[in-house]
Amino acid sequence: MALHNVGELKAGVQGLLQNINLSKVVNLNGAIERAARILVQQADIPAASGVEPITLYSGVNYYLAPSTIFGGAINLIRRQGAASAPWDYSYKVPVDTFTRAKNRLPNGYMLDIEFKNGVAYLGISTPIPSQRVVLDTMTQTAGWVASGTASGLTTDTTNYYQQPASLRFTLTGAGAGILTKTLPNSLQMEDYQGVGVAFIALQIPQGVPASDLAEIALALGSSPSDFDAVQVNEGFLGAWTSGEWLLVAFDFASTITTGTPDWSAINYIQVGFLHGGTLVNMRVGGLWMSLPSPNEILFQSSALFKGSLTPATQAITNDGDTIILNDAAYTLLEHESALAVAIQQGGDLASGQVQMLRGILYGTQNDEGLYKLYRGDNPSQELRTVGSWYDVGSNGGGYTYG
Repeated sequence: MALHNVGELKAGVQGLLQNINLSKVVNLNGAIERAARILVQQADIPAASGVEPITLYSGVNYYLAPSTIFGGAINLIRRQGAASAPWDYSYKVPVDTFTRAKNRLPNGYMLDIEFKNGVAYLGISTPIPSQRVVLDTMTQTAGWVASGTASGLTTDTTNYYQQPASLRFTLTGAGAGILTKTLPNSLQMEDYQGVGVAFIALQIPQGVPASDLAEIALALGSSPSDFDAVQVNEGFLGAWTSGEWLLVAFDFASTITTGTPDWSAINYIQVGFLHGGTLVNMRVGGLWMSLPSPNEILFQSSALFKGSLTPATQAITNDGDTIILNDAAYTLLEHESALAVAIQQGGDLASGQVQMLRGILYGTQNDEGLYKLYRGDNPSQELRTVGSWYDVGSNGGGYTYG
């Protein structure tokens, strides 16, 4: 099947609108892009979907959603390759259910989608990744030594990442604050050498510019002179933020090595904080290492326009962009685009031209319409949210975990 391009779509729109002069249409590409969004919202288009790799980690519950996902339209999460098992169900649940029950899922994937400042985050809970190795819970000061610009190390039992406490300290002035610990018992971590990703939970004090924290370094080794170190300058989900707990990821696939660390006997931990100002009441609340678990996520997308050398996007770059739709879905986009242009050009919803296009798409008294026919042949595969808070205490039929 030969795919159409944007130039062909514009020619089709011009024909549907009785040879309208498209050169006089303000922001014609924007009208077509708007029609694409309406199309994806009105019908689940199999061709209008994305498949992206997503690496999951034991102990990590939130991930950046694909940038081209359409709202919360998730179809499936599955293991890469042929590794999926019959019990790997995907459950999409309300935020409240995910928050309470994310650590109680016996199999498959529990997920939700949350938004912050317009950025979409996926909540994913699954037992599929290999169980993490806890390096230190960071819930007590025993064994930890603060040095450099770090001081006042104590436990905090009221503000923590995980129960029962976090470690609280102050970084004074500008420089490098260091927390160091020698574990009483060495850990055998050969399987993690060169592939593991360590995570630390961190809270920058409320009201402090997050930019005051320039970098964090984590060193793991078998002695103070034999270790691998990784440096990072942002959190797992993006730039540092103040006043909230965030995870920092250290990928030990690429390290700075000092001496000859023995990963069969890891007992030395050092966390360094490079900062440009005083940070009072810094907190850390957990340190572990996980192995990457390769998965992939399938989702609905309005990224229908593809350049010759670029992935599909929601924005048109030129008339040569390919439209990644088969003929049935392309027909819907053609009519939606014509309708968008007609309305934009001042077409009244009662006018003959607009009414005709709406009738073709959505149906009339004597015609089912293209959308209804399309949905009949292409049922939705989107995961719908299971239950809601209204179900609590009312046995309303939603799933209950735990």
